[in-house]
Order: sequence, then structure tokens, then C-alpha cells
Amino acid sequence: MRFLFLIFCLISVSAFSQEDDDIDNQGVALMDEEKYKEALPLFTGIVERNPENTLYRYNRAITLYNLKKYTEALKEYIILYNAIPDESVYVFQIGNIYELLDSTKHALFYYSKAIDIDQSSSLYYFKRGTLYLKEGNWKKAESNFTNAITIEPEHHNSLHNRGIALYKLGFEKKACDDWCQAMQLGNPQSAIHVEKNCKKFPEICPKTK
Repeated sequence: MRFLFLIFCLISVSAFSQEDDDIDNQGVALMDEEKYKEALPLFTGIVERNPENTLYRYNRAITLYNLKKYTEALKEYIILYNAIPDESVYVFQIGNIYELLDSTKHALFYYSKAIDIDQSSSLYYFKRGTLYLKEGNWKKAESNFTNAITIEPEHHNSLHNRGIALYKLGFEKKACDDWCQAMQLGNPQSAIHVEKNCKKFPEICPKTK
């Protein structure tokens, strides 16, 4: 009798899991349509039933983030990070939310932690560099943007921001070179900097002659 009961329990869990997977797929489909309000209660329900399932919780965290419920999203990402501390995406998103909440110190800490886990993401270096740029730490900003550009040579936002850092450090010609490259890649802000600051370097940006 006990054996039959265990079989019944396993069948029930399996059916329940399949049902929750179907609900998760429905929620993902709603996210794809940017219907985050409709998706949230679906993810909340399956997370409550399956608190250890990181995929369900991750989808709920993404939904909360897109609804600008940053504090709630942060709690979800911290739970995910505690469950899988070597997943750089969770760590990065914690930093990203702290930046949105104007906690620069915490944002830098988690961006750095994400980079320690994964040095192959240009985005991680770009975001950390942007914070250093805002703080006026031009050398660290330049270093991070250089790393981002090494990984993704046509990352025009990194080229643009490195140009600002270089200009602040007194390397005007190098700054203009970055802005010119970024402008040619379609960055409108770089075009403004080229027009304003780079006319004395026509050999770098011929359009400024």
C-alpha cells in the first residue's frame, strides 16, 4: 500500500511540474509581448509552489524589473545569487538595480564581482566604466572602456565614453579618434563632440575640416 502511495505522489508531482512548466511558458510568451503585468501573477504563483526553481524565479525577477519594481526584483536576484553564486548574470543584475537605486558603492561592488566571474562580457566592463566616469575616476573609466572595446571593437558607446575619459585625462587627439570611430558607427553624441572639440585634428576625422 505504501508503495502505491509513493507512485501516486510521484505521478502527482510530475503532473504538477508539467502544469507549472506550461504556466511558465505562458508567462514567457506574455513577456515577449511586453505584457509584464499579465505575466507577473503567473510567475508569482509558480514560484510560490516551486521556491527552489531558479528558472521560474528568474523570469519573475525579469518581469518585476520591467515593471520598475526594482526593490522587489532585487530581492529575487539576491535569492538567485545565494542559490547559484557563480552565475554572473544574477550578480550583474544586482549591480544594475543598485545603480538604478542610486547606490553606486553597491553597484560597483557587484559589477566587479560579475567581472570576476566572467571577463568575456563587454557590457559588464561598460557599465562599471560608466559609473567610474560619473564619479570622475577617469583612469579607471578609460581602463574599463578599453576592456569593453577589446571584447567588442564596434561597441560605440564604449568608444564614446572612453573618448570622454581620455579628453578629461588630457589626451585630446586619442579622444577625437574614439569619438570619430563612434560617430562612424552611428553614435550621435560623438558627432557633437567631434564638431565641438576635434576640428584641429582633421587628419583623424576628415569631416571636421
